[in-house]
This record gives sequence, structure tokens and C-alpha cells, in this order.
Amino acid sequence: MSVESNMSSETELTTQESRSRKTICMLLCTPFIIFTVCIAAWRPILIPYSYKFVKIVSLHIINDKDRFSDNELLLARKEWRLYQLERQFGKQWCNKNEFGPRKDVAWLTVMVNDDFVVPALVLGHSVQTFSCHKNMIALISENVSEDTQNALRNVGWETRLVEEMDCNWMDAKVGGDRNSGLFGRPLGHRIKGTHTRFHAWNYIEFSKMIYVDADYMLMSNIDELFDIPEHFAAAPCSRPGVLDPCFNAGLLVFKPDLKTYQEIMKHWRETTEKDTCPTDQELLNEFYADSGWKELPYAYNIRRIIFRPMMSFHYACCRPPKPWTSECRPSRKEASKFDGPIITVDDMALVFWKNFYELLAHYDLEDWWRSTNFSRPTQEFRSDSNSSCWRIYS
Repeated sequence: MSVESNMSSETELTTQESRSRKTICMLLCTPFIIFTVCIAAWRPILIPYSYKFVKIVSLHIINDKDRFSDNELLLARKEWRLYQLERQFGKQWCNKNEFGPRKDVAWLTVMVNDDFVVPALVLGHSVQTFSCHKNMIALISENVSEDTQNALRNVGWETRLVEEMDCNWMDAKVGGDRNSGLFGRPLGHRIKGTHTRFHAWNYIEFSKMIYVDADYMLMSNIDELFDIPEHFAAAPCSRPGVLDPCFNAGLLVFKPDLKTYQEIMKHWRETTEKDTCPTDQELLNEFYADSGWKELPYAYNIRRIIFRPMMSFHYACCRPPKPWTSECRPSRKEASKFDGPIITVDDMALVFWKNFYELLAHYDLEDWWRSTNFSRPTQEFRSDSNSSCWRIYS
């Protein structure tokens, strides 16, 4: 009897616990059910929309990369339209805003042989297209041919003959081969004539000069650089987000000064005597490390990548390959048909040749071009695309 009584008591206890759990569950769920019913009655669209909203959020997360790409494409198209507008109406803008050519400022580049005549012509054409100031000086060595000089002058460059300077030149000054030490370079890897640009600090008839390498090309008007108050400015070696505390010497904005020229030359000689001859960029970075230099936005000297805004592009190295020396180049038809936008760095080769083929006609340089070793009629007038040529070399 006691066993049955115990079993009955346990059954009743279990039943009570079950009812208690159900009661608690109902107490907890009832407000939520009432709230849901009220919301459904008040806003019937909310529940199905909540499901759709979760679905939309999930798709946005999945397609986030595509959303960024779409925005980049819109930005690229807008920038290309601006590029076209500046090319077409830049001179009118200069006249309208009374930005007449200034005699106290000048553009500057250097050529020590004929190898860089093609990009120098493109550079000159871009300055003529975008800048309001037309003083363009090309420092040349005696190794630049007369035909090349004439071509440069056709585009607007004033040629000035100077002594070619580089590490071999300095070695001869200090005596012996000093291609060793911290700044040493393997024989044959020194770039010819790199230090020739130092002559520019002697041109004190100008209040400010913008030096650019011959393989530099304007993509917009950057005349505002002539008005910066600092005596020396350059763009950093790396884009924002990448730490590299140096400047690239492909773009230099400076005030010519005889004392500065003498100090640079003295520093160059002393460094070479103590260790070995540094490159021009290494020397200038060390020289201005103490005196300071104004850091310009990377957009003024873009290299190897597509970066916006694109104020200029410097064909400094690897991608795209320097268009005038690469194995393949687009035909005139393909280059002329390129109408943007600029999406990949390889598009910059198309922009380069589009400008070059245009300037041949604009400055009446067709005969000169066909007489040079740089011309490649079989590629310029072929019917297939540039990509078909690259497949052979890939």
C-alpha cells in the first residue's frame, strides 16, 4: 500500500511540474504572441517585409565586392568625362579665368639620348593640352640628335644643351670606380644621365619650376603646384596606406637657387668620396631629409596602379611596361577608338598611344616618325587587337 501511495505521489508531482512548466511557457510566450498579433493587425506588411529585409541584407553582404566595383566604375566614367572636358575646353578655361601664360615659371624635363623622345613628345603634348603656362624646357646632352631636337621643338620644348651628369661622371671627378659600398650598384645597372636634372637649380630667372621625368604624362591641369610657397615639394614613393618615408624624384617642384645647387653638388661629391655614388633620388632624399620637403598628394605622381583622383600618370616601371619599348602596342585604329573609362593599369598604354598618334598629326610629325627606328608599321596598321599580340609573349 505504501508503494502505491508513493507512486501516486510521484505521478502527481510530475504532473504538477509539467503544468508549472506549461504555465511558465505560456506566461513567457503570451506577450510575444499578443505583440506579434497586434503588429500583424496594425502593420500586416511588417512580418513578410522582415523576411525580405533579412534576405536583402544577406545579398548585400554576399555582393559587397560587386557594389564597390559598381561604384568604382561610376567614378572611373566620371573621371574620364572630366579628362575629355579638360582636353577640349582647358585652354578656354585658362582664358576665361585670366590665367595667361606666366614667364616666371616653367616645366622641365631631361633627355640625354634619343631613347625617350616618344614619351617626351607625349609629355609635351599633355602640358600644351592641360597647362595654362607654356614655358617648356628640355635639358639635353650632346648625344641627342638634331632630328630628335626638331621633333621636341615642334611640340613646344625649348632645348638647352647641358653637360650630362651621372655616377660615371662623378666617379671621373673624384677618381676611380667607386661603385661599391652602401649605395653600390652592379656594373651596367646605373641609369645614364640621371643627375643631369641638378642643372635646373641654376635657372634662377624662374621663380618656380616643375621637373617631371620624360615618361610622365599629365591627366589634368596641375598648375596649382607653381603657387605652393615651399621651396621644394614632391610626391611620396607610395600611395596612402603604405609606409615608405621617401619621395619619388619623377616629379619635383622647386625654386631655383644657386646656393642650393652648390650644396647639392657638394653633398653628392662628399657622399661619393665617403662611400659610393648614390642615385639622384637617393641623394635628393638624403639632402632634403633635414631641410624638409612638402609632401604632395600621391595623385600627382601615380605609378603602377590605378589611383583616383588621377592628376597624372608616371610610366615608371613594370605595369604597364613602358609603352614605347614593350613588345606590343595597339594599332592606330584601336587606340583612337579607346573611349574610356580607365579601369586597369593596362588601359594607360592605350591612353599613351592615343595621345601619341594624335600628336603626330597635330604637330605634323608623321614623316619624322616613319623615319625613326621606333616606328612599327606592322603593329600600327594591323587589323587585330593588341591583346592578340600579347598572347604570343605571355
